[in-house]
Amino acid sequence: MKNRRDFLKKAGLGGIAMAGMSATAMNHLTNLHGEPLQTDGNTLKGNGKEVKIKVTAPLFCPYYSINKPEQKGGNAYYYWSESFTHNPFTLPASGMSGSPVIMDAKGKFIGFMTTLGFENSTYSFDGKETLTVSVPEGQEIFLDESGNGDESWKAYNRIMMKRLNVTPLKQTPKFWTDVEYCTWSEQKMLSTKRQEHFHLLTHDFVKYYIEKINEFGYPKGKLTLDHGWGTFPDGSINSGYGSWIPDPKKFPDFRKTMDMINENGFTPGLWIGFPKIHKNSLAAKNYPELLGNFKQGTTPDRKDDIQWINSQADIYEYASEVISRFHTMGVMKFKIDMSYNTKSDMLPIHKALYKAAKDIDKNIEMEFHVPDIFFTKYADVVRTNDIWLLDKYNWQGRVKTHYEICYKSAPGRGINLDHIGGNSTEAITEKKFLEHLEMYKDKKGYPLVSVLPHHFGKKCVEKTGEYLWDYERGPKTILSDFY
Repeated sequence: MKNRRDFLKKAGLGGIAMAGMSATAMNHLTNLHGEPLQTDGNTLKGNGKEVKIKVTAPLFCPYYSINKPEQKGGNAYYYWSESFTHNPFTLPASGMSGSPVIMDAKGKFIGFMTTLGFENSTYSFDGKETLTVSVPEGQEIFLDESGNGDESWKAYNRIMMKRLNVTPLKQTPKFWTDVEYCTWSEQKMLSTKRQEHFHLLTHDFVKYYIEKINEFGYPKGKLTLDHGWGTFPDGSINSGYGSWIPDPKKFPDFRKTMDMINENGFTPGLWIGFPKIHKNSLAAKNYPELLGNFKQGTTPDRKDDIQWINSQADIYEYASEVISRFHTMGVMKFKIDMSYNTKSDMLPIHKALYKAAKDIDKNIEMEFHVPDIFFTKYADVVRTNDIWLLDKYNWQGRVKTHYEICYKSAPGRGINLDHIGGNSTEAITEKKFLEHLEMYKDKKGYPLVSVLPHHFGKKCVEKTGEYLWDYERGPKTILSDFY
């Protein structure tokens, strides 16, 4: 062979960017079909071959957020010691899915670099010491075997940000950095029977919530109305997906509710589960082409009546109509939820939602729960989504891992330190509430109060207030600088 480039082409390396290695290390990196891999750091196009890399388990897979029932509330599903084959582009984004990268126990780092050929871009681990990466035509991978995992990830982020034209946020509208209050866990706290929390959110509930915050003397900030403000056309909760019109019984005058929030010194925000849609929803009647694949049910032979929104439909028009409706009422923050479909379907949906919002008002804050480098350009804020403080799960591990994934997978974007005390209200105690609060104190990101702390004692009210005011009077650093 004439040179190392010819060797790589013949051996079948898709595309590989090497970082942080000495010349000696470059000559003994890994094995490709049993041959030593050599490179001069060039990035090359793929031709459908495989790269075999020696790794040490457990492998940290931040893109894999599909938990088993026995893991719900913990973080074990992000760490793999058994064999697997994953395509991070076609896996469900689920609760919180990060970038399509892997880091082994010794800091070896591998990451996909394009969405070309995503259908065949896979990681396969044999459960022992070999990770096989399928690198199809057009795909490229980043590999750093120096053992400096975090530095490798930062280097990957820098390259990817340049490729994807992701500009780190430098300055943001002031309210983006404010503390946030969200009604979700308080709805659950006051619920006495199944699904009642979806029906408790009313104008008077919002009034009560504001009065409690003012009573505690907490700083002003964003106030987001969560799931339950919209209509349920056929009476089922699921028919609310796509029915983004305020329920007239709960909110006789929605603008009046938004005005009340503003007049009390808060910025109105709304939860919207855009990526799901129901056949009986208002949107399905107006835009039938939005109906996409069915959401898989709880057993393989069953499908729920919710469908995923069709990612090939005109999401922009739909989103523009909905967002503008509430923006004219004063809503400046949208909490986008239910981005649980495959990454390849969610990406165009996020892109359309984000563009629609920014074309209406660039100062609108758009928050998502998919902190992935390929999604970063289409988000202002990502959140450390869904924590249950349940004793039978490693909830502390989940708090740490969700933060790590947000911080490292969405560089240059804001972080929402989601739900102090978690959102499994039946499990919260004074001790766990305070422990969870303490875990957020030194983290970049803005605090979010959901369940009101008085339910767990005076100390929780006081400590929450101290934390919020310390944040309010401090630098209010919310952006990830992991790049």
